[in-house]
Amino acid sequence: MKKLGRLLLLAAAAALLAAPGARGQGAGYPQRPITLIVPFEVGGPTDILGRIVAETLSAKVGQTVVVENKGGAGGAIGSEAIAKAAPDGYTIGLATISTHVVNPSCNKHLRYDPLRSFTPVALLGSMPNILVVRQGFGTATFAEFRERLKQDSGQYNLGTAGPCSFGHVMLEHLNQELGSHIAHVPYRGSGPAASDLLGGSLDMMMDIYPLLGPHIAAGKLKALAVAWPSRLPRLPDTPTFDELGLPNLSTTSWYGLVAPAGLPADRLAVLSRKIGESLQDPALRRRFEEAYIHAAPQESPQAFKDFLAAQFSKESAFIQSRDMGAN
Repeated sequence: MKKLGRLLLLAAAAALLAAPGARGQGAGYPQRPITLIVPFEVGGPTDILGRIVAETLSAKVGQTVVVENKGGAGGAIGSEAIAKAAPDGYTIGLATISTHVVNPSCNKHLRYDPLRSFTPVALLGSMPNILVVRQGFGTATFAEFRERLKQDSGQYNLGTAGPCSFGHVMLEHLNQELGSHIAHVPYRGSGPAASDLLGGSLDMMMDIYPLLGPHIAAGKLKALAVAWPSRLPRLPDTPTFDELGLPNLSTTSWYGLVAPAGLPADRLAVLSRKIGESLQDPALRRRFEEAYIHAAPQESPQAFKDFLAAQFSKESAFIQSRDMGAN
């Protein structure tokens, strides 16, 4: 009987050790490489951020984090791939304001839900957006720009990365706030739009600093306002939209990490902890700064979940009110 009792105790202990989470948060995870899906093409700002994060996270978790680019449809193809992956922690991906706010608000036919199809892990960082006009446009300040639009806004245009892109949303905000009628000129990406702006066939753009900043510094574009909490050190004379009394135009381009819905809590805890360590890594912060990315403060997955819900609630209502959606 003593032998039988001891065997039963050993069996019970083995069962406890085998139970999920019994050996501590995410014990044994990860045991193989992790795939990080970037829902945009190689070379863009989302890809740059993703590769910096992947390299640092690899060192923190002790396994290779492999970047897989799945671009197309404004990030919808890659985001759907993240949502449909097994929720085991071995497929994660990047979320942006385009993939988790703008695209779902515009397109009723997406095959993922921005809130229910994912497990939010962490906000990673953000980039400032800048309103610029072409050389020779003739306005030196936002006040002059605003006055000019009052006279005849219908003759001006603004280029974006495409219909229902983040730039398109910002154009709609600009038109609503200023009572203007600036025409929308959609392109297949921000790069071609910036080229035409520099060539003089566009009047203005509102896009991220890494794309427009070098041309501002070279005197080829004029910065009028910045979507950022404070003035940029590189543009000390350019006011923020908050300073101008236009807080609805202060939305920044943000980037976060998500996993498929249903990720076990212990593996979420590991990812959250390791991402937090990554965001504090001096080498990552230096590379972020070089890429004009502001590292997010370390917060809980719940905080990022709440952030996503708030962002979606705010912008989806606006997008629908402007009838921007693809039916």
